[in-house]
Amino acid sequence: MTPKFRTRDVEKSLYINYLKRAEECLHAAKNSFAIQEWNAATINAIHSCISACDAICTYFLGKRDAGESHNDAVTIFRTIKVDDEEINTNANRVLRILRIKNMAEYEERLVHRSEAEKVLKDCERFLEYVRRKLPS
Repeated sequence: MTPKFRTRDVEKSLYINYLKRAEECLHAAKNSFAIQEWNAATINAIHSCISACDAICTYFLGKRDAGESHNDAVTIFRTIKVDDEEINTNANRVLRILRIKNMAEYEERLVHRSEAEKVLKDCERFLEYVRRKLPS
């Protein structure tokens, strides 16, 4: 049985809006990191990656994830037929980022500097990849 994912059809040209959102969230993440706000840096980096994933899926597939689990967005992202090696590398990068999402946003424990640094680095690399694949 093929798993079902909730998606939303999106006009291909609107990828730019998701990319702008990703850029703004990354900017906020970097600013938060610079002033040692590890939680805000992590949360903004996570949301940057989610928006970047929406941008590339919108451009190549004309749809984005609309489900409850952000992991579904990664599964949809993997269906893009651009270059399998980079797709898998970046899908794994986003999954690493999403693993910390629940803790960073909802749990009692705070994000450590080293965790924020790793998420921010993965986010920057994913966004660089997305920028390379999308029209400028």
